[in-house]
Amino acid sequence: MGFILKGELLQRQGTLVTQSLCLYISLVIQITTVMSNSLMHLLLLPTRLSLWILSLVYYILVYGTAGITACLVLIRIALTGFRDPYGTFQWNVRKKPPDCLKDPALGDHAYLKGRSSGLRFHYVSKGDHRKPLMLFLHGFPENWYSWRYQLQEFSSHYHTVALDLRGCGDSDAPDQLEEYSLETLLYDIRDTIDELGHTSCILVGHDWGGMLAWHYALERPDMVQHLIVMNAPHPASWLDAVLRRPSQLLRSGHACFFQLPVLPEIVLSLEDFKLVRSLFCGKSLGIRNKSRRLTETQLEGYLYRLSQPGGLTGPLNYFRSLLSNTLYKHQDVGVPCMVIWGEADNVLVEGMSGGTRPYVRGQVVIHTIPECSHWVQQDQPERVNNLIWDFVLDKDVIKHTH
Repeated sequence: MGFILKGELLQRQGTLVTQSLCLYISLVIQITTVMSNSLMHLLLLPTRLSLWILSLVYYILVYGTAGITACLVLIRIALTGFRDPYGTFQWNVRKKPPDCLKDPALGDHAYLKGRSSGLRFHYVSKGDHRKPLMLFLHGFPENWYSWRYQLQEFSSHYHTVALDLRGCGDSDAPDQLEEYSLETLLYDIRDTIDELGHTSCILVGHDWGGMLAWHYALERPDMVQHLIVMNAPHPASWLDAVLRRPSQLLRSGHACFFQLPVLPEIVLSLEDFKLVRSLFCGKSLGIRNKSRRLTETQLEGYLYRLSQPGGLTGPLNYFRSLLSNTLYKHQDVGVPCMVIWGEADNVLVEGMSGGTRPYVRGQVVIHTIPECSHWVQQDQPERVNNLIWDFVLDKDVIKHTH
C-alpha cells in the first residue's frame, strides 16, 4: 500500500514538474517573441521615419507647386478676362462626335461590362479575336483615338484593342474621386482582358495609361506577355526625379495644379479649351512632326467628349488619385519591357526614361526618338510601330538584354 501511495506521489510530482516546465518554456517563448517584436519595431523605426519624412516632403512639394501654379493661372485669367471677358469665359458643348471617331477603317466599336465595377467600357477593336491580345491604354487628355495608327498596323497579327479608360471617351464616368483609386483602375484592366476572352496580353500604355501599365505589370505579371510604355516613367523613377530635382515639379506644374478641386476644370475650358488645344498643337508642347499634326477634325475627336458637362472631371481624377500612388512602388518589373521616349517632351524631365532601367529585372529596351513630342505614338507612328515590331518579334533581344 505504501509503495502505491509513493508511486502516485512521484507521478503527481512528475506531472507538476512537466507542467511547470511547459509553463516556463511558454513564458520564455512569449518573452522572446515580445522582445523580438520590440527589437524589430526598433530596427524598423529609422526606415519608417525616413518614409514618413519622404512622404511629407513629397506632398509639400506637390501641393506647394499646386498653390504657386494656381496663383499664376488666376493672374493670367484676370488679365485675359479683363481684355476679352466674352471670349475668355465661353466654351462650346459639341453636339455630335466628329467623323474621325466613326471611321470604320480604324476598327469596330463595342462595349464591355466590368465584372468588378459594373461599369460599361467603350473600346475599339480590330483583328481576329482568336489571335493574341494587344491592349492599348491612352493618356490625358486623350481617348482610344490616340492609338489609331497602331490599331491598323498590328491587327494583322494581333487582336488589337484600344480602350476608353473609365471617365474618358464613351466609357462610364463615376463622379466620386475614390472610384479612381489605383486598385480600382487595375481591376478595370484585368476585367477588360477577361471579358475580351484572353488570359494575358501585350500591354501598351502612354502617359497615364503608361503609369497604369507599369503598375499592372508589377501587380499581375502573369497577365502581361510584353510591356510597352511610352513617355511615362516607372513610378519609382518619377519619385526619384522629383526628390532629386524639384525643378521637375515646376515643369510638371499642371499635374500638381490638377490636384485642386473644380478650378482645373474651369481653366481648361476657358477660351473654348484653348489650353487643351495648346497641349496637342502648341509650339512648345504639341506634335512636332508637320505631316502628323492634328487637323481641326482630329482635334475635335478629343474635344467632343471633354466638352460635355463633367467631361473633364473623370480624366482629371486620374491626377488627383494616382499621383499619391507613385510612392513606395519600388518593385522590379519582371516582364520583358520596352520604353519609348520622345526626347522633345516638354512635360517630363529629360533623361527620366533612363532612370527606369534600375527598376526592371528582366529584358529591358529603351529607345529615345529625337525631335519627338510627348505624343509619341501620334507624332512618329512609323518609327514607333517599327520599334514595337522589333520588340515583340525579339529582334532587339541580343542588342539590349541586360
